[in-house]
Amino acid sequence: FDFDELEKQILSLDNFDEIAPKIIEASIPTLKKNVISECQKHRDTGSMVGSIKETKSKKGKSGWFSIVRPTGTDAKGVRNMEKLAHAEYGTSKQSPTPILSVAVDKSAKPIAEIMQEVYNREVEK
Repeated sequence: FDFDELEKQILSLDNFDEIAPKIIEASIPTLKKNVISECQKHRDTGSMVGSIKETKSKKGKSGWFSIVRPTGTDAKGVRNMEKLAHAEYGTSKQSPTPILSVAVDKSAKPIAEIMQEVYNREVEK
């Protein structure tokens, strides 16, 4: 699969701003499922896993995007995103335990296929 070629095709569309959010929205469930799956392996209370949410696609300075991340705090007031960052990158007392990077790696190929499907469907309309 040539992701760079797909990216060029998508960026060259006259209706890019109409199709890009559809591509992102179709891709998010796969990423969210894999983030939750990886977080489950490091589950303590379940607060972080249960707080994982996604945003609607938005257009920013660098293009269209969406975010999948833990939100809120646990019963002790610890931010769930902070827990994920500590696990992912480690601390002075804790070795890194990749969660997000593993989830992103697992999601790359299926998401590229979803993006291609949505692109094909939208271009054929």
